[in-house]
Amino acid sequence: MKLNIEKRDYITLYNVLFDDLTDLYYYLKSNPRVNDRIFEEQASLKKNSNFAGDSLEKAIEYIIDGYEYGFDNFLIASERMQHATIDTSDNRDLRRGLYGGIPLAPLVAAEVPDCMLRYDRSRTGVVRNMYFSLSYPHYTEREEIFNRGLATLYIMDALEKKGDIINFVAKEVAECGYEIVNIEVVLKKPSDMMLDIKKCYFPLVGREFLRRLLFRVKESLPFEEEWSDGYGRTLEEKKVRRFFNLKDTDLVVSTPDEIGISGENIYKDTIKLIKNLNLEEEFDIPKIKKLIR
Repeated sequence: MKLNIEKRDYITLYNVLFDDLTDLYYYLKSNPRVNDRIFEEQASLKKNSNFAGDSLEKAIEYIIDGYEYGFDNFLIASERMQHATIDTSDNRDLRRGLYGGIPLAPLVAAEVPDCMLRYDRSRTGVVRNMYFSLSYPHYTEREEIFNRGLATLYIMDALEKKGDIINFVAKEVAECGYEIVNIEVVLKKPSDMMLDIKKCYFPLVGREFLRRLLFRVKESLPFEEEWSDGYGRTLEEKKVRRFFNLKDTDLVVSTPDEIGISGENIYKDTIKLIKNLNLEEEFDIPKIKKLIR
């Protein structure tokens, strides 16, 4: 974990960077000291399961062990929508290698060195920066969080298969008084191979990721303002873009509220996100509409 504190006019900005999910895991497992002057009680521990999901202890292990809730539903919906991208081409080559990927049993038995089967990127594509807002208002329902995450995973996977390269960062930006916190978790770098959907699944769809894990990160920061009352207010997309100088071409997945996600139908919510990201020209929306029941 890297923490950088800077002053911007009258605002104190706390930049917290985790290089990857493993970095976040080891930080939380170290049981960082709580700023008990601000956080007399820890919401990461004490919020009930209806609001925050499974316990902090379980949520930390989900980072490594994976998160299964609703994953089969995602695979079904993604499979049904897979032909909805325009000019789709699988941007991968299937290769044998010495490491990584899936072991081929006959070659392993024969002690062949290059017995692993893996996908490699086959050509260079357009690099897209994509930022996923990990924060959302306290009243946001589980189904809204879930559908926004599923829609994001589908869109990212489709863009990569089409040839684009995604630089993917999950980001929580919140404010309290004269302080702003920016917590970033790098989920995929441009140099990485194809998107690891299973790895990204928990941060995008699990309410525990914000309400257990990132609350615990906040409890360890040297805040001066009274963050314990609600743990900060989510910054709107326009403010995030302006404050962090994001480009117009950068894709920002904002809160379910801002996108208009209801959590009632994954296909309707996916269309709303495609339109919110101005990607209508890259997806065949009429095909997705046919899946709505």
